[in-house]
Amino acid sequence: NLIRQTALPPKPILSMDMAEFRTMQKLMIRVQDRAKEIRSLQDEVPKLKAQLAETKGIFKSRERKALEAQIQQTEEKISAMLEVLPEILKDDGYPDVQAFMATYREAEAVVEQYNRSLAEWERQVKEKRRPQKPPEKESVRNRLRQLQEQGRQQKPRKKSFDRDSR
Repeated sequence: NLIRQTALPPKPILSMDMAEFRTMQKLMIRVQDRAKEIRSLQDEVPKLKAQLAETKGIFKSRERKALEAQIQQTEEKISAMLEVLPEILKDDGYPDVQAFMATYREAEAVVEQYNRSLAEWERQVKEKRRPQKPPEKESVRNRLRQLQEQGRQQKPRKKSFDRDSR
């Protein structure tokens, strides 16, 4: 076991606190959820405006006023949500959205690189623990190579069509 352990490469070490990254992920999810809500409201405004444009006539003034009020409320709600969005990040100590996104992207890259290094390390450890396979017989390898070469050298045959069979 001691010999096997010394032959293994060192296990990769994460250069940042994983709890901090998980906190950033949760914050990112909250911000993305708010952004989705804002987008859905922004998509709703043109529909309401189109509905308002279709509402014509003398007797539809109540409907028009209701639609105008609904449009105004939606736009106010969107602006309020846009103002609250940076506040979510400021509560966690980030000055603005761009600073948070830059920090999050860097942290995400570090964690992704660590996961790749860890997967590579695990693969190397598994290969070291596995008993070595006996080498294949040379004749089988040579035969496979010959068959591959023959397949590459053969030209594709053209199919002949019988004009009477159409």
